[in-house]
Amino acid sequence: MIIVTSAGFIIGIAEALIYYNLGKQKGKLSLELPERKELMKTMGIVLTTSVITAALVYGIEKTIPENNPSLAMA
Repeated sequence: MIIVTSAGFIIGIAEALIYYNLGKQKGKLSLELPERKELMKTMGIVLTTSVITAALVYGIEKTIPENNPSLAMA
Protein backbone atom coordinates (compact mmCIF):
# COMPACT_ATOMS: atom_id res chain seq x y z
CA MET A 1 0.00 0.00 0.00
CA ILE A 2 2.91 2.35 0.69
CA ILE A 3 4.33 1.83 -2.81
CA VAL A 4 1.01 2.65 -4.50
CA THR A 5 0.50 5.70 -2.26
CA SER A 6 4.04 6.96 -2.90
CA ALA A 7 3.85 6.46 -6.65
CA GLY A 8 0.43 8.11 -6.78
CA PHE A 9 1.69 11.04 -4.72
CA ILE A 10 4.79 11.63 -6.84
CA ILE A 11 2.89 11.37 -10.12
CA GLY A 12 0.02 13.46 -8.74
CA ILE A 13 2.30 16.28 -7.58
CA ALA A 14 4.10 16.33 -10.93
CA GLU A 15 0.77 16.48 -12.75
CA ALA A 16 -0.60 19.20 -10.44
CA LEU A 17 2.51 21.34 -10.93
CA ILE A 18 2.31 20.95 -14.71
CA TYR A 19 -1.35 22.06 -14.68
CA TYR A 20 -0.51 24.92 -12.30
CA ASN A 21 2.20 26.20 -14.60
CA LEU A 22 0.12 25.76 -17.75
CA GLY A 23 -2.70 27.75 -16.16
CA LYS A 24 -0.44 30.45 -14.80
CA GLN A 25 1.41 30.95 -18.08
CA LYS A 26 -1.74 30.67 -20.24
CA GLY A 27 -0.75 27.47 -22.01
CA LYS A 28 3.03 27.85 -21.98
CA LEU A 29 4.95 25.37 -19.87
CA SER A 30 7.15 26.92 -17.19
CA LEU A 31 8.78 25.67 -14.01
CA GLU A 32 7.48 27.74 -11.09
CA LEU A 33 6.22 26.54 -7.72
CA PRO A 34 3.06 28.03 -6.24
CA GLU A 35 3.24 29.98 -3.00
CA ARG A 36 3.87 27.83 0.06
CA LYS A 37 0.26 27.86 1.30
CA GLU A 38 -1.11 26.85 -2.10
CA LEU A 39 1.58 24.18 -2.51
CA MET A 40 0.71 22.69 0.90
CA LYS A 41 -2.99 22.57 -0.03
CA THR A 42 -2.16 20.88 -3.31
CA MET A 43 0.08 18.36 -1.59
CA GLY A 44 -2.66 17.60 0.95
CA ILE A 45 -5.23 16.99 -1.77
CA VAL A 46 -2.85 14.81 -3.79
CA LEU A 47 -1.84 12.83 -0.70
CA THR A 48 -5.50 12.26 0.19
CA THR A 49 -6.35 11.01 -3.30
CA SER A 50 -3.22 8.83 -3.34
CA VAL A 51 -4.23 7.16 -0.06
CA ILE A 52 -7.77 6.61 -1.37
CA THR A 53 -6.39 5.09 -4.57
CA ALA A 54 -4.06 2.79 -2.63
CA ALA A 55 -6.93 1.69 -0.37
CA LEU A 56 -9.10 0.92 -3.40
CA VAL A 57 -6.30 -1.10 -5.04
CA TYR A 58 -5.70 -2.98 -1.78
CA GLY A 59 -9.41 -3.69 -1.39
CA ILE A 60 -9.78 -4.90 -4.97
CA GLU A 61 -6.71 -7.14 -4.65
CA LYS A 62 -8.17 -8.69 -1.49
CA THR A 63 -11.35 -9.65 -3.38
CA ILE A 64 -9.50 -11.49 -6.16
CA PRO A 65 -9.10 -15.19 -5.32
CA GLU A 66 -5.48 -16.31 -5.29
CA ASN A 67 -6.30 -19.62 -6.91
CA ASN A 68 -7.96 -18.07 -9.99
CA PRO A 69 -5.20 -17.30 -12.49
CA SER A 70 -7.57 -15.51 -14.89
CA LEU A 71 -8.24 -12.82 -12.26
CA ALA A 72 -4.85 -12.70 -10.59
CA MET A 73 -2.78 -9.53 -10.90
CA ALA A 74 0.41 -9.96 -12.89
